[in-house]
Amino acid sequence: MTITIVPICHDCNEELSNWDRFLNRKYPNTLGYTLCSSCEKKREEKIIKEISQSVADDLDFYDFEKGGKSNENN
Repeated sequence: MTITIVPICHDCNEELSNWDRFLNRKYPNTLGYTLCSSCEKKREEKIIKEISQSVADDLDFYDFEKGGKSNENN
């Protein structure tokens, strides 16, 4: 009798597809757990959104007066 361990996604608890298994074997991550492609993409999109919001907040792209007038007196 042999026991087969079926890898599952850490986030959605779904069984990994053959493609996801291949990717996780070929390119192991440092997280300590495996993710399916869709959950990994969701995490990447969340990180991208957080970084872009942080950069936008730092640069204050949307904090300007209309008409090109500045707060400085000329």
